Amino acid sequence: MEVLEREEKKILDLSGLMCPLPIVITSENVKRLKEGDVIKVISTDPGFERDIYNWCKQTGNQLLSIKKEDGKVIVEIRKMSHTSEPSLWYWIKFHSLGVKLHVRQFLMMINPFSEKPDHFITFSAISEGVRAEKYLKGRAKLIPIPDEIDPRCGVVLAVKGEEKAKKIYQELSKEGFFVEAIYRKEGKNYRRIYP
Repeated sequence: MEVLEREEKKILDLSGLMCPLPIVITSENVKRLKEGDVIKVISTDPGFERDIYNWCKQTGNQLLSIKKEDGKVIVEIRKMSHTSEPSLWYWIKFHSLGVKLHVRQFLMMINPFSEKPDHFITFSAISEGVRAEKYLKGRAKLIPIPDEIDPRCGVVLAVKGEEKAKKIYQELSKEGFFVEAIYRKEGKNYRRIYP
């Protein structure tokens, strides 16, 4: 990781770091900027483009540009007034959520009495998945997103049955959740089936 100061524009090179580190380090650096300051962030994480877009939307910071170049995502962000960057405690809780979800997924797979999910609902952001699981009150379980669906950090709601998955997807969409798609597991592969 390299941080350079150049004529009031900070450059943060996060090449080689994987999710969630690029978004966490970006958040911590933007938090220390003054209103109006611009930071250029470089990342090789495949999910960074979507993550930074959602992060800017959630925090209120302005995403000035996104471009891809030689396997890197390069973004420029302007620190805005009245933003709400997550605290370090938020990121600690975020990491513990990841551990909890991986343990949950492992237990689901080894428990012979557990109903094995075959449909997976994706979200535009992890926070949307967490909110959706709370809203559904046990009707679907949140687990880490399978790499075959998306290599970035993320979560999916695991569901048994296509009809149930579509019903949950439509309900969440109607209630204003940012759901993306439903994938069906077919052997070792996942295929997008809706929408």
